[in-house]
Amino acid sequence: MIKSMKNIYLTLLVFFFSFPMLAQEEAPKDADDDKVYVWCVMPNKKGYWLPLTTPTAAEITDFQEKLVYLKILDANDITEKGKLDRATSDAILKMEKIKGVTYESKELVGITQGMKNRLLLMYHTAKRAEEHKEKQ
Repeated sequence: MIKSMKNIYLTLLVFFFSFPMLAQEEAPKDADDDKVYVWCVMPNKKGYWLPLTTPTAAEITDFQEKLVYLKILDANDITEKGKLDRATSDAILKMEKIKGVTYESKELVGITQGMKNRLLLMYHTAKRAEEHKEKQ
């Protein structure tokens, strides 16, 4: 009797831990081998696969300048301006986490329009806050 109960509990435990894997959708049907996809979860929304686009050097430089201003990326962390390196990637992931967006990825190889929009919003908010602080 006790052995069968243990087996039932063990089966339920295995099912409980495997359930999140079942909830995640497979890669999109129109997925190309050329594109990189990450699993993205927005606050209060179901996760979805998000394609990352290769950023231009100008976009990366803009990101780096704004991230430095937000004190997320230190100026000393940038090894090469306009290059999406590990420090820039970590800073972008940190910024996204602050906004409640998570990616199932340790390092980003691209950026999205949503990331750009959220960075601009944070940047202008921080800039206005600092200008207000200087006036006082």
